[in-house]
Amino acid sequence: MQIVPMRQLKSDLSRLIHRVELGEVIAVTKRGLVVAHIIPSLKTSKLGRADSIRSKRTIFDNVPPFDERSVTAEGRKW
Repeated sequence: MQIVPMRQLKSDLSRLIHRVELGEVIAVTKRGLVVAHIIPSLKTSKLGRADSIRSKRTIFDNVPPFDERSVTAEGRKW
C-alpha cells in the first residue's frame, strides 16, 4: 500500500489511478492523517493485452467460416 499526501494525489491522479487499476491500494493523507483509501473495483479486472485478445478469440471459436462471394450473391437475389 502506498501512502500519498493530498497534494500529490491532485497532481498525479492519472498515474495513481493506473496503479489502482493494476491492483494496488493507495492511502490518502491530509496533514499526516489517513483520510481515505483508493481501492480497485471488484467488478473490473485489468487483463494484459495478450490475455484480453485470447479471451476475445474464444468467443469466435464456434462461428462457422463463410464465403464472402456467396453472401454477396445471396444479397443480389433480392
